[in-house]
Parts: sequence; structure tokens; C-alpha cells
Amino acid sequence: MKVIVSFTSYPMRIGMVHKVVESLLEQTRQADAVLLYLSMDEFPHGEADIPDALREKNGTRGFQIKWVEGNLKSHKKYYYALQEYRDDVVITVDDDTIYDRSMIEDLMKGFQCFPKAVSARAVRMIFRQNEELENYVKWDRFPEEYKNMPRGDLCAIGVGGILYPPGTGKDSWFIKQDIVRMAEKQDDLWLKYHEIMDRVPVVYVGATGKDCSIEALQKENLSAENLYQRANDGCAAKLFGRMEERDSRVCHDWFCELMSRKEYIEGKKRYFHHIFSEALRQAEHQPVYLYGAGKRAAYVLEILSALGLTGRIAALLVTDKAGNPSEIKGVKVRELSEIGKEEKFGLIYGVDEAHRNEIENCLRAYDYQCIVLEIRKAGRYLEEFAGKPV
Repeated sequence: MKVIVSFTSYPMRIGMVHKVVESLLEQTRQADAVLLYLSMDEFPHGEADIPDALREKNGTRGFQIKWVEGNLKSHKKYYYALQEYRDDVVITVDDDTIYDRSMIEDLMKGFQCFPKAVSARAVRMIFRQNEELENYVKWDRFPEEYKNMPRGDLCAIGVGGILYPPGTGKDSWFIKQDIVRMAEKQDDLWLKYHEIMDRVPVVYVGATGKDCSIEALQKENLSAENLYQRANDGCAAKLFGRMEERDSRVCHDWFCELMSRKEYIEGKKRYFHHIFSEALRQAEHQPVYLYGAGKRAAYVLEILSALGLTGRIAALLVTDKAGNPSEIKGVKVRELSEIGKEEKFGLIYGVDEAHRNEIENCLRAYDYQCIVLEIRKAGRYLEEFAGKPV
């Protein structure tokens, strides 16, 4: 069994694709082949139409440019490779991302654990709204608590890299006229539709390293067009309707498994309440202080308040109380000098990185334990957390 990496591009982006190729050839887990599918309709002169930096890589270290007739746009990334390499693992990627060296390894770990599932490093959690699908823009991109679980309500997103196990894709996946008619620019949704019909789950494996978007290419971005022009909503509704027509039982079973956005947020709140409580438990039987009294500290308090955890904060600490309020959201502000050197306590930083080193110097004489909370992650849902019971 080989590992094939497949992707596509077009004239507006081709100038930077050599950088993508370089990242794919420097993976910790090497692919057996890296294939770039280009349409002769868009590059009528073949290799003469592509930059020297890309042409020079063609045929080296497993990288090959494959020329195809017709133009299936973004669907070219999977269309040919899934049919030609039926017995192999096929990984699709995007042409505007420099991938972290761990990308293939991340996906292969998912495949080894779940060989019958599609593995993805980026996903969206699909929701229902009454008897319809929720708007695409509300599908959540950060379902961290559902990692490494084969699920039907996750839609794999191409930008992070998607792994398809051997044998993925029936004939119905590759009917060109249906692709063009129903999902011309929405390859992720087209593939998700067929995964539902064939009962192929998606596993969110996450990413151990950080990919880098090629900034120059972001101005001309399919995902932005799809989001703001509501093209994804129209496509999803169309495919959902077709699902009902083709097999109402499969459609019904899948739809009943979906959460509403409200249910998901309630679960998300319980999730963060649990992990924050566990983090705070590190300082059990000790007071916990939040260092800072500015905007950052107030933001941390707001999140803790939404999670019902402000009662665990004994006080806000500052180096100098002059110019600071006496309390924020009912939590008193104290000077660090008021804390006894013999006192043990837990500490949450409520300051930005620029001030953290300065504060750490002030804390050297104290016996404290640093408590790390995933404030940024919880903050994505702050508005929705407000007023909802844990």
C-alpha cells in the first residue's frame, strides 16, 4: 500500500505552488508520490505555462505534474487520484498552504487507528436547525472534545489535509455532470454527501504542528467566496434534498444524529468547565490569584464567570494598586506585597506576553504554582456561554 498526496491548482495561484511542493517533500513521513493535477484548459501550453521553480521540481523526489483534459476546478484534487490509486491511501491537500512537516504523519496515525474512516486535520461540526441544516458559517471549526472519534456529523475540510483510506469512493462520487450541477466549487461538501450515503465516518485527528497559509494567495480564496456569497448553504441544501430523494432512511438516521448549535454550545460549556476545574484543582486547598487588573484580566474573569468559576479566584494581584480599580466583577484587587512570602498559592496570568517576564521576576521570591487555562479557546464561545447553566 502506497501513500499518494494529490492536489490541484490554477493560473492565479500557480506562482507560489513550488513552496507547497517543497513542504510536501519535507515531511517526517514521506509520501510515495506527490501529484499535482493541472487542467490543459487552463494551461494550454503545458509546462511552458508554469513557473520555472515548479517545472524544475517535476519528476524529482516523487513529485509529478499530471495533465488532464476538462476542468473540474477544485474537484481535481481527489477526482483522478481516488480512481487511479484504489488500493492506496490518498491524501488531498490545498495549493495555498505550506504544510507542517508532521502533516502526513498526523493523518497516518488517524488511519492506523481508524482504517475505515476519513481522517482530517481540519473539520467543521455540522448542526441542524429545526428540520433543516444550520447555516454553514455556524458549523464549528474547533470540536476539540470530539478528537479521535469516528463521527457522521464532522465535515472534513481540505485546507488541513484529508486522508482517504484504500477503496474510498463509489462510481457515484465521480459523475462529472452531477459534480458540476450540484457542487461545482464545493468539493468538501460533495465528498461529505457521499460519505454520508456510504456511511463513511470522519475522524478529526487535529494537527501537531502549525501550517502556514501563503498570504499572497489569500486575497483570491475559494473559502471566502463560498462563505460570503452563501454558496455553501445553497450547495448543502441541494445535497441534503438529494439525500432525501435517494435514500430517505439514511438521510433521516444521519440527520437525527446531528446536534443543534445550542446543544453543542451547552456541551462545549460543560467541557471547558471540566478542564478548567481540573486545572484549578492543581492548587487544591490553596488560594488562586489572577495576576493583572487590565483588559486581559477582565476578559479572563468574564470567561470564568460564564463558566461559574470566579468563586475560585481569591483576588486579582497587581504590582502597584495605584491607578487600578479596587475590584473587578466583584473580585478584589490586591498588591503582591500584601501576600506573605511563606504563603503557597496558585496563579493565573491575566497579562499579555510583553508583561509576563517582568511579573515573573517579581514573583521569584514567592512559592506559587502556575495554572494554565485555555482562555483563547474558551473565548471563542464567550457570547454563547453567557446566561446558559453549566
